Amino acid sequence: MYPEIIEFSKEMPVQASVRRIDEYPYHWHSAVEIILVLEGKAEVTLCGEAHLLKEGGVAVVNVDEPHRIKKNGRDNRLLFVQIDPSFCRSVDPEFEYVLFQCCSTYHEAEAPEKYRRLKEHLARLVLLLDEEAGPNHEASVKFCLEELLVYMTHSFDYLRYGAGTRRIGNRLVRRYRQIYEYTRQKPVVRNSLAELAKAAGITQQHMSGDIKEKYGYSLRELINSGYCMQAARLLLSTDGMIYEISAECGFSDPKYLIKSFRQFYHCTPSEFRRRHKTRPEGLAAQTQFEEFPLSSAKKVFSFIPKP
Repeated sequence: MYPEIIEFSKEMPVQASVRRIDEYPYHWHSAVEIILVLEGKAEVTLCGEAHLLKEGGVAVVNVDEPHRIKKNGRDNRLLFVQIDPSFCRSVDPEFEYVLFQCCSTYHEAEAPEKYRRLKEHLARLVLLLDEEAGPNHEASVKFCLEELLVYMTHSFDYLRYGAGTRRIGNRLVRRYRQIYEYTRQKPVVRNSLAELAKAAGITQQHMSGDIKEKYGYSLRELINSGYCMQAARLLLSTDGMIYEISAECGFSDPKYLIKSFRQFYHCTPSEFRRRHKTRPEGLAAQTQFEEFPLSSAKKVFSFIPKP
């Protein structure tokens, strides 16, 4: 079944588990998910791009981001922390514009301190979640979770850092958020780059060059990547024809969907559906994992070198 349903209680906007994963097919959920490899290796695919995470490796999955997980090698043990997006919005009213780009294969070698501190925050949260509930337990967890989210937002937000590790100036970030908001308001219509530039108060040439330099993709490619993510969800969750999905996602012609989908998912939409759509019995029947006590996640502390 798509998407995977994750339910949070009003009292606790976070949940954590430790699992050995053999195969977790493509899925998505209305939650921010942090995946940390405690033992072994795992291949985590985020929107078509496969990342091999070794012991101590970490990845963040955004809300409704299609992803899959499978083992690499003989055995593994993974920590999963899932966060209620409504709590994220309560911490940051502009959370809808936050897009985490956090994966050890991206920048950990270049910015080890950022990832070390992330794991510190994660370790404190896991320790609290594993404690027996007491009078102040809920408040302590929420405070710790808020600290984690604030750190993640200020350290791994794609709009703030682009494709690199140096923070982009606040004035430019406000401009890029304005452009992002404009594209979100017209998700079905192919946005005119001239209209976007006018809305941002700059020339189209300057806007295109600046975005390509900072984000590694042109604005049109960034827009199309969002359209392709929506298409991936529809390919897996419906039986819609490719031309129907193309129109619903904002492409004026199916050939543009096919071209962009190849760029980001390395196959055609039809091939993606054939490879990854689950059988009628659903996602749960194809997911292979074994669960372990959360206390076994305390190994996370060993990944945090002393400053």
